Amino acid sequence: MSAALVETILLLEDDPGVARLQRLRLERAGYAVVATATPTDGMECLRQGGIDLLVLDNRLAGSEDGLSFYVRLKANGLDLPTILVTGYSDDATVISALRAGVRDYVFKSVEYLDYLPEAVRRILDQERTKRALAETAREREQALRDLQDKTDELRSTTQQLWQAARLAGIGELAASIAHELNNPLATVSLRLEGVLARTPTDDPRRRPLEIVEQEVERMAKLVGNLLNFSRAGREQVSTVHVSDEVRKTIELTEPHLRRLRVEVAHESAPDVPSIIADRQQLRQVLLNLITNAGDAMPKGGRLTLRVRRGELPGPRPAIVIEVTDTGVGIPTEHLARVTDPFFTTKEEGKGTGLGLAICKRIVVEHRGTFEIDSVVNQGTTVRITLPVTNETNVNGLRGRSRE
Repeated sequence: MSAALVETILLLEDDPGVARLQRLRLERAGYAVVATATPTDGMECLRQGGIDLLVLDNRLAGSEDGLSFYVRLKANGLDLPTILVTGYSDDATVISALRAGVRDYVFKSVEYLDYLPEAVRRILDQERTKRALAETAREREQALRDLQDKTDELRSTTQQLWQAARLAGIGELAASIAHELNNPLATVSLRLEGVLARTPTDDPRRRPLEIVEQEVERMAKLVGNLLNFSRAGREQVSTVHVSDEVRKTIELTEPHLRRLRVEVAHESAPDVPSIIADRQQLRQVLLNLITNAGDAMPKGGRLTLRVRRGELPGPRPAIVIEVTDTGVGIPTEHLARVTDPFFTTKEEGKGTGLGLAICKRIVVEHRGTFEIDSVVNQGTTVRITLPVTNETNVNGLRGRSRE
């Protein structure tokens, strides 16, 4: 047996002659042996560790017997394979020992020293088998976890491929629809320009015509939303004052929100810096979020848009946009999925499940973060954090512009 594999046996035997004979037989069988004569010494030796098996005499010096010592040993968290050696064929003691957890017992008969090494070998073999089975069980559990991770990864990849396939088909359909819609919208826009050119600035009819022109322009931009999601367009990166964009988007959606009996508040800190962003895409995010918030308050409510300074990891200076409503909220089980393409909790025909997916994609492409906090029947807050004027998001956006 290799020295590295030699197992150590502790003898707790108060008779020096018996201990010497036991040591001789066990060392001859290839084991390392440590002998102690008192429970105190035995306990201290076990606390130091390095013992593989305890050979315990049931009759010890003092008031404590071997079985009581073993029970105390377990209570101190020092349980290990133990053979109880007894000089009496006492069935009650043997049964009590086995119930307490002692692995084997040996009677001090004439031939017990011949049997002792065999008993030690059998129990240590059992311990090695137990450890091997436990290791196999751990490996199996790890393999099952790895398999589950691979299955989840495969499911996620399959879902992404499925979404990509749907988006590819939708992209083709959107291109066709956009072409059909843009032509009449262009005609209406040209006619409006002509009418506005002939309408004096002080004419009371001019303001309604300007509103119609704005709405036609908005319709033309909205037609491109699906195209923007399914394929990259040409971004227009510039310096953007976020508070101004929030205010303009509120003005654009105010008639819709008023019909829904939604009160709107705009809170913007005075020291909010500008950022480098695609203005049109940022407007698209704000428009989607405001529209979603309005839909979440069918009986009216309050919509608050806040703009303030913030910070991204690094740390990097950032601006934070919060859109908070007092609507129906999002169930906890849906929170992790609301930004997945095509996932929607709206009724059939009232949502495509693309709005929040578009918003998150745009924010991530601007090197920002997109978070949602929601409580059912209390409301939802969407929090967007974007880096301020620096090269971090400029390079990413311009890089995609060249693709």
